[in-house]
Amino acid sequence: MLLAKRVSDDKGERSDTIETQDKRLRARAYEEDALIVGDTEDLSVSGDVDMFNRPALGQWLTPEMLERWDELWVTNQDRLSRSEPHFMAFVFKVIEWDKKILVLDDPEFTGQMLTPEGRAILHVKSLGPHKELERIKQRVRESHERRRYTKRWPGGVPPFGYVPIKRYLDGKTATYIELDESMVLVLHEMRRLMVEERQSFTGVANYLNSEGVLTARDRARLRKGKPVKARGGPVGVREQWSETSVKSLLTDEALLGYKKHKRQVMYGLDGKPIQIAEPVFTDDEWGTLQAAVDRRRVTTERRVNGTSPLYGVAHCGRCGAKATHKVTERNGVTYRYYQCGAWPKSKRCVGVSCRAEEVEEMVEIFFLQKHGADRVTKRVWVPGNNVSKEIKEIEGRIERLRRQDEDGDWEDDREGYRGRMKSLRQRKTELAALPVQKSGWVEQDQGTTYVELWSGLDLEGKRKQLIESGFKMMVGSKTTWLEKAPLDDRPDPSGDPDQ
Repeated sequence: MLLAKRVSDDKGERSDTIETQDKRLRARAYEEDALIVGDTEDLSVSGDVDMFNRPALGQWLTPEMLERWDELWVTNQDRLSRSEPHFMAFVFKVIEWDKKILVLDDPEFTGQMLTPEGRAILHVKSLGPHKELERIKQRVRESHERRRYTKRWPGGVPPFGYVPIKRYLDGKTATYIELDESMVLVLHEMRRLMVEERQSFTGVANYLNSEGVLTARDRARLRKGKPVKARGGPVGVREQWSETSVKSLLTDEALLGYKKHKRQVMYGLDGKPIQIAEPVFTDDEWGTLQAAVDRRRVTTERRVNGTSPLYGVAHCGRCGAKATHKVTERNGVTYRYYQCGAWPKSKRCVGVSCRAEEVEEMVEIFFLQKHGADRVTKRVWVPGNNVSKEIKEIEGRIERLRRQDEDGDWEDDREGYRGRMKSLRQRKTELAALPVQKSGWVEQDQGTTYVELWSGLDLEGKRKQLIESGFKMMVGSKTTWLEKAPLDDRPDPSGDPDQ
């Protein structure tokens, strides 16, 4: 005979322990002098799992193992299965195999398997455990739903920047998340690279990989005592950062300490995001970071030989592409030119070229003559307050609450239903009354003029300032002129020079 024991991970299910089941089954085997050929223990396995898929019992239901046993013994029907379809399908399989099932708490079970009338009775018996299983599932769902709107961490891998912690409150242990200082420092460095140095996502990923910074998933594995492991890779090899993972992390609103469910920010009864931890970034830091993310562009430009003092400042006067700094040498004399830098070569504007020394000299002359007395300004990102997304989320919650009421879910708590609906409607009204202010860049006076600033800047500082202020030196056929770009269309001031 084969002994089958199981304890469930269904919360709320009251079941015998493995030890109790084992003691009862072995006592019965001893009374009947039965030979035990196998002993299975499925720990933390739900009664909803098909017998064939159970880690322990499933191994004894293969064609190779079926020849080793004649009877399957369990303490009660629930230990076999709580699922009505799984249970009945298994009963017919056992009959097909010409074997028997013995249930200690139901002496008539074995005999009932052998007749149509008896199997009908077994079917009726299976409905009780099945309904209990559904009630257990419902209680678990309700428990998850209640916890979903608390400040607890629901489980899984916390976002990068946070670690799970256990707290003992009201006689119970619950999991929360809090900031991890080392990861917060990394996140602020990633922001600096994006905002101040204007690095690409790939550049930030390369920095993280070169510094050996572990991903959130690898950190979670180490906390559990497991080695690092990249998806699809060998154990011990850490997961690599990529352009996609960097962008996904830096745009994740979980960094503001918000709770999320199915990748969406969750809102409380007051209509505001549920805050479960301290934010990594302030509102201003977050706004400028998102602006930097939005401004990243995929470029087809390529570097050429030679250092360009006006990289990002000099542009083709015909097509607007960044000008290329070209260096040639003839008869021992070095010549430098700025020409149309469109890529590939077939897209370049023929004939657009000017001596580099002339362009660089004219930049100084034109710029200081025309704008030297102007005030130096700095672009500052102003976050908007467009609440349309939050209003849409509240409308969805109102509709879900209304459907629940129509289904009778709030029959025993009318006051709770009315309170929730009132709070949601009030929050929607408050949001709808707020003026919509779009996010954007504004110019902030830096307390000096360009003439006053210029003498204290080196060549690279001047280049970056020209770009930040939006000035372009347009290069034509042996001619140049100065233009100023709109505030929202300023190129990167710190792009790498041609080299």
